[in-house]
Amino acid sequence: MEKGKKYISPLLSFDIHLQNYQNMVREFQKKNDLTHLKAILKDSLTTSLTEQVFKEDYDALVLTKVNQSILWVSDGFKDMTGYSKTFALGKRPKFLQGPDTSSATRKQIREGLANAHTFSGALTNYRKNGESYLCDIKIIPVYNAKNKLINFLAFERELPED
Repeated sequence: MEKGKKYISPLLSFDIHLQNYQNMVREFQKKNDLTHLKAILKDSLTTSLTEQVFKEDYDALVLTKVNQSILWVSDGFKDMTGYSKTFALGKRPKFLQGPDTSSATRKQIREGLANAHTFSGALTNYRKNGESYLCDIKIIPVYNAKNKLINFLAFERELPED
């Protein structure tokens, strides 16, 4: 090594490459999620909704009908919950809740959805194997071109244990 010359360690280079790769994978997943949402929502996939998908940090997307039955979930849903897409379809997201899920938070979600408001908060959910996890959720109403409420879209992200 020459004196005074700086070298980038191979490990540091790999870390930068790995982070770049993870960002590319996340970007690909978001584009894939948008493709599915576009097929389902057709004319209702607005520019602002598209921007929000790219802006939000999420592990899974859950699209429900107004009655809150699940219409579609992203690939990340199975990774986060252990439940397959086909199992989740037609069910209400309530099936992920359990004994440690806050009843106050559940009430806030119900009231927010009943009034077509955005809800942001965290609650305890349960994976298929029974393990609990803290889930940060942002639920937004989705309207069609005639400004009629047609769906809710939830951005879900697992929060780290303290």
